[in-house]
Amino acid sequence: MKKIQLTEHEWTRQSIWEGCILASIAHAVFIADAPDLAYEHSWEGDNYSTNDGQGSRGTVAFGQEIYVAGFRNDYFAVNPVDANQYFIEAPDQVQQMAEQETLQYLLDEVDGATRPVVTTVLWESDERVFSSHPYDVMLERGADLLKVQASAYEATLAYWEEYYELTEEQLELVEKLYHLKLKDPTERIVLSKEDIQILDSNDVEGIEESRISFSEIGIDWPSP
Repeated sequence: MKKIQLTEHEWTRQSIWEGCILASIAHAVFIADAPDLAYEHSWEGDNYSTNDGQGSRGTVAFGQEIYVAGFRNDYFAVNPVDANQYFIEAPDQVQQMAEQETLQYLLDEVDGATRPVVTTVLWESDERVFSSHPYDVMLERGADLLKVQASAYEATLAYWEEYYELTEEQLELVEKLYHLKLKDPTERIVLSKEDIQILDSNDVEGIEESRISFSEIGIDWPSP
């Protein structure tokens, strides 16, 4: 499958990573009172996964200077082609990351065998972003899951504020943690007891899901 270079500049590695971090922090705040939606955003190491619960999911694997993303929209997943064909024109480094990281989160049972199923992919290498499909088609086939994360900061923040119905204090907490995370992505952040109170939840399951989600991005709860 031929690669297509995207001209939409917001889909760079740094922009996407920042958007995924912001989404994950807002989500971690929200699920303290809504644990049933914990599956929507998650991290494992440098791999971010998102799922809309309506037949679309995707994973982005972040490297130092590249990223590799794969998406599956079940509507387009009938008679899926070999996932590796989507990366046939990608550099070796991208193909390796796709095989070892991204595609491992998109496995499914096909004709009695377990293999990755994707309906569109994109990646960045040499400071250029490529997809297996033209931009609008790429979104339709599953990459729309990343459209908010690829937007400018203010627009993204406003989206999550409305989507999660965040209070003013919760929104301020999201912004504070986001900027701390960007200042030094490798440093562990510890929430204060005041931060925990802002979550405003007595849901035991929700509190645990929130704690897990925060820990996945290097944000810890205070010791008892």
